[in-house]
Amino acid sequence: MTQPPARRRILFRDVAVGQRFYDPISAEYFVKQDEVLAAMVTGIGDGSVPDEFEADDAVGIDL
Repeated sequence: MTQPPARRRILFRDVAVGQRFYDPISAEYFVKQDEVLAAMVTGIGDGSVPDEFEADDAVGIDL
């Protein structure tokens, strides 16, 4: 059985534009596009449909 990657908790506002992050609510990875939008790049996401995030949303960065 494989272990999930180690993650550091971070707020969405602290994620750099273009950086990949994990959203624990959807259990998917996203890439930040600007200060409020990110696009899902795993699961059903192909990086083309943006989704809104709040600045205070807690997300994860793989270590």
